[in-house]
Amino acid sequence: MMIAKLRYAGLAVAATLLAACTGTAASPVSAANAPPGTPLGGTCKAGVYTCQLPVATPVGAPCSCPGLGAASYGNVFQK
Repeated sequence: MMIAKLRYAGLAVAATLLAACTGTAASPVSAANAPPGTPLGGTCKAGVYTCQLPVATPVGAPCSCPGLGAASYGNVFQK
C-alpha cells in the first residue's frame, strides 16, 4: 500500500514539473509577421500534456510538449 502511495506521489510531482515546461511550435510566427486576421495561440495541447509556447503561433499548427520519456505532439490552441 505504501509503495502505491509513493508511486502516485511521484507521478503527481512529475506532472506538476511538466506543467511548467515550455513547448515547441513547428512553425513559430511572430505577431508582427502573421497575415492579418490569423488567429494566434500560445498553448500547445498534446495528448495529456498542456504547455505554453514561447512564441505566438497560428492556431491549429503542430506543436510538441515535453513528456515523460518522449515528447508528445499536438496542436496549438488560443488558451
